[in-house]
Amino acid sequence: MTMNEKQRIALIANAVAQGDNKLDPMLSNFMSDLKAEKLAEDLVIEHGLLEVSEKEVEDQVSEFASSEDKAEDEDDFDNDENLHDMKSVSPLMREIFQD
Repeated sequence: MTMNEKQRIALIANAVAQGDNKLDPMLSNFMSDLKAEKLAEDLVIEHGLLEVSEKEVEDQVSEFASSEDKAEDEDDFDNDENLHDMKSVSPLMREIFQD
């Protein structure tokens, strides 16, 4: 059976009217994020970029500095090949290739 446009719209309207119309929580969170992004975009379009205070710049710099310090402390020299001297050969590799 082929439905015309009015029948399809009536069918959709009926399904919406009888449904519980609740969004999945993940979709609801996504919609909230989209709304927040749209509000931020509208603010920038209407008012332009806002001036940054000296305090905000200092806060960002301190966050960057602390994250760099933290990264240096967490370097794993034993397992990160980028931190090894790649010109030296490990004892295990020497043993394999000496045969």
